[in-house]
Order: sequence, then structure tokens, then C-alpha cells
Amino acid sequence: MKKTFLTIGVALALLSTSSCDKEFLDVNEDPNNPVVAPVEYVLPAAITSTASAVGGEYAILGGIWSQYYTQNNGSSQYISIDQFNIQPTSFNNRWTEQYAGALNDYRFVKEKAAAAKEWNAYLMATVMEAYNYQVLVDLYDRIPFDEAGQGETKQNLSPAFRDGQAVYDSLVVRIDKALALPVSGGVDAKLGKGDVVFNGDMQQWVRFANTLKLKIYMRQVYARPQVAEAGIKALYASGAEFLDEAADMAIFTDATSKRNPLYEMDQTTALNSNQNLKASNTFFSFLQVNNDPRLDKVYLPGSGGQKAMVQGTSGISTSQLVPATVSRALILPTAPVYFISEAESYFLQAEAALRGFGTGDAAALYSKGVDAAFEQIGSERMNLYPYPANGSFEDRLETIIVQKWASFAGTYQGLEAFLERNRTGYPETSEVAATNAAYQPGEFTYPVEGITSGKLFPTRLPWPQDEVQRNPNAPQTPEPITKPVWWDVK
Repeated sequence: MKKTFLTIGVALALLSTSSCDKEFLDVNEDPNNPVVAPVEYVLPAAITSTASAVGGEYAILGGIWSQYYTQNNGSSQYISIDQFNIQPTSFNNRWTEQYAGALNDYRFVKEKAAAAKEWNAYLMATVMEAYNYQVLVDLYDRIPFDEAGQGETKQNLSPAFRDGQAVYDSLVVRIDKALALPVSGGVDAKLGKGDVVFNGDMQQWVRFANTLKLKIYMRQVYARPQVAEAGIKALYASGAEFLDEAADMAIFTDATSKRNPLYEMDQTTALNSNQNLKASNTFFSFLQVNNDPRLDKVYLPGSGGQKAMVQGTSGISTSQLVPATVSRALILPTAPVYFISEAESYFLQAEAALRGFGTGDAAALYSKGVDAAFEQIGSERMNLYPYPANGSFEDRLETIIVQKWASFAGTYQGLEAFLERNRTGYPETSEVAATNAAYQPGEFTYPVEGITSGKLFPTRLPWPQDEVQRNPNAPQTPEPITKPVWWDVK
């Protein structure tokens, strides 16, 4: 079912407005002047809030840490990200927006939907809430969860932090609860007016829920292999169907405050430069050596044609490397924000089949994933990237994950690529510098100007300063950003 741009003016209007100060959708309203908004209005606001985070600042963070992009040597907007110089203040606003905005609104929708027995809305809010929490717990490891958002109802302004493993288990329970309710199998016309993901198509929402569960289990495959295997096998045994189209927010137009959030953050005149995100040699070399036509879909040529920078070389002088000669990120103002792409769904299924946890043919599912990856970016596969059917398990797994990494570049899902590399170790890290003749295109290189001890790559974000200072139950001892989160054990 193709998504349309109908009846979504509410979500568009909210795109440039923080959920903390929405004019008519704020569920943190003054108790002396309460406002009760219908769930069909609050839900698109919540989804927009999630999209603004994962499709904006987190997309920049992930795009750089996944080595699709590196900081321009003629400007410095994202130099701290490229250097791995992340501070507790760096992502304060994203944390606040997600808790006070998106998650607060999802909770509101679930409560109202449960009271009215509007189970379609309950499922939608549950799936997006679980998606949002997984993003947070994957980035921070321990987060407020059970007690989050109890400021109004229980006057709990100091929610306890919960370990990532426990959060994961609870997310599965929440999704299962929503799936067990009498959800409609057709199109919900009432909710469809504000459903900025599937236009009210409940079959696709159920598939989204199943695919998200598959991702949650797959993330644990090295940390808790038995849990992951049992969960995935049970999912398949239940007859679960998975996404065959993207779960995305495709409502953007090329107009002020209505564009894709990554474009709004990086390409508009607000920064006085649209040159910050330059082509990283890591991904650029991978596309180039494979004659991959997606190179021209991911990067906009500089004055010298298609050309990349070595990761983390923003300090090189502009006389030595003229910034205008280097290709920059090609970001489209009308591009969707992807929560789970069609290609990602197929790659997840391919890995499940490879491991013997899921049904289907791993090679065929992999091929569908690669085809979808090219299609979603508007390019032709041209018989590239065959599946190594006779290779070892690790050869086949690496092929699947590297192509998943390549697919995320086309959907601005750098954050997901960063997390998947932490889980699997693919693409591998080069033993030599990118300028060495022995360098293998596509292998990660430590940023030339990186600052972490031992040249370790980051695996998490520090807990936000605002939360640590205001919440006595927040962890008071910071963790280094190179300490792996609970599932990152490979």
C-alpha cells in the first residue's frame, strides 16, 4: 500500500515545534487549564517527535559514526562527533524531546485508547513507543522506563533507571500484549487520517510489530543466544508476517519547516553552510571499487567530481585540500524518515534463516534485501553483490550485514548502521590507514583526529547532563562512550 500525503497537516505543522511546547497537543498541560486531545491528533504528533530525533540529530551522529560522512575541513559544525568528543551536554535536547514529547504522547494515547477500547490506536502507540525506547536503550544502556512519565500522575520526578536487558524483555511483553488485543485487520479510516506511517493499514502495523520484535531478538543474538533463538523461532512458529514495505514517515515537502529533518538540520541556511557532511573515504571507496551506481545517489560531486575525504581529517588545511572539490552528502528535502526499511526487514529475515532460527531461504531473502536497497534509493542493482552460497557461515553473515550497512546510507539510517556494526563487528576495522596501499575499501578506519583512549570506537552516548543533575536516581558515575552496552559482546 503506497503512502499518500493526504490529511496529515497536523503532523507537518508540528515538525518544527518541540513536543514540549505544542500549542494544542501538549499532554503536559497546565492542570488549571486542561486540554484533552483525541488520540488521532496526538499520535501523529508523537510519531513526528520520534522522526525528528532519529531522522535529525541521531541521523547525523550515526551517519558520521557509520563512516558515510566525515566533517568538512572548511567548517566545524560536527567536528566533535567526528572526533568522538561527545559530552553529557551533546544530546540533552534529544533526550528531553523523546521523554517529554514522543514517549509522553505514546503513553497518553495508550491510556486513552485502552479506556475507549480503541485497540488499533493502542497497537500503533505501543509499536512506536517500543521503537523509541529501543533507540534510547541502545544508545544509553540504562534508561528511565517503568517510572518514566509519572510526573503528573504519581508526582514522580525522579524515575529509576532500568538495565537494558530488562527493558528489552519488557518491550517484547508490551508488543505481545498489544498484538493479542482484537486489532482490526483492515484499514482504520478514522486513524488513517493521522497515521503518518501506514495510513491506517493495520495489517502493516502488525507486520511492523513483528519485524520490530525480530530486530529486538536479533540484537541479543550474541549476548543471550538462547533467548534470541527461542524468541525468533516462536515468532516464526506463530505464523508472523514481516514488513514487505517500509515503515517510514513520508510526508515531507520542499517548503520551510516541512522538509526532511536531516535536510532541515544540515542543508538549510540556518547553519550558513551546507558543506559540513562530506563523503567519507570508507563508504565512498566501497561504492567506487564495486562500480556501485548508488555512489551518485549518496554523494553530490564537488567541483573536482566525485571525491572523498579520509575519516576525521577536518583539520587538514584548506590549501592542501580545497573543500569545494570534495563530494558532500546528497540529502533530499522530501526523503522519508525510515523506522524500518523494506531492505532492513529482508536482511533481518535473511540472517534469521542463515542462523536456522527462521524459515525461508537466506540467499533469496538476502537478494530481496539488496534489490530493495537499490530500489529505495532509485538505482539499479546491475547484478552486483551475489550471495556467497558456498562460503562459511561468517562469510555469508558478513555479506548480509555489509549490504545492510550499504542500504542504510540510502535511507539516512546511519544510527541503525552504527548499532548493527557494534552488534556484529561488520564492516571490519582496517589494520592500516586509509592512505596505505594495503587498505581494503569499505573497512573502517579510526578517525585521524579521534580522541578516545586506545583508539577505541564509541559504542554509546553519555547520560545527559540535565538528567544526571535533576534526577538523583540517574547514574552519577559516567561511563566512557567506548564501554559496550549490554548486548554488544562480540
